[in-house]
Amino acid sequence: MDDAAAQQPYIDPDSDHDDRPVCGICPSLRFPRDAFVIYDRPTWEAPFDPDDGRRYTADGTPACVHPHKIGLEPDRQAPPPKPLEAEPADQSATPRRSRWWRPSRAR
Repeated sequence: MDDAAAQQPYIDPDSDHDDRPVCGICPSLRFPRDAFVIYDRPTWEAPFDPDDGRRYTADGTPACVHPHKIGLEPDRQAPPPKPLEAEPADQSATPRRSRWWRPSRAR
């Protein structure tokens, strides 16, 4: 494989074929296959970068989170979601009334 082919994106962004409905921010449209990782689903391990709206791993590697859209198997697995921790109830607090509380009395 020559250097020019090695630098071509995995999916041609100028293609008129809608065979693969990839996201507009997918790294497969910008990088060759060996330049990005694929997670099996969205994960906090590859959050959005607020500067450009794309996903990157902690080491700066571009990440795709929709393997079914690009037709590849994931090479990384997102960890299972962590259960939300319930906040301990403060037993000493008195219940607050609603801001819109009205006493009910007949008029």
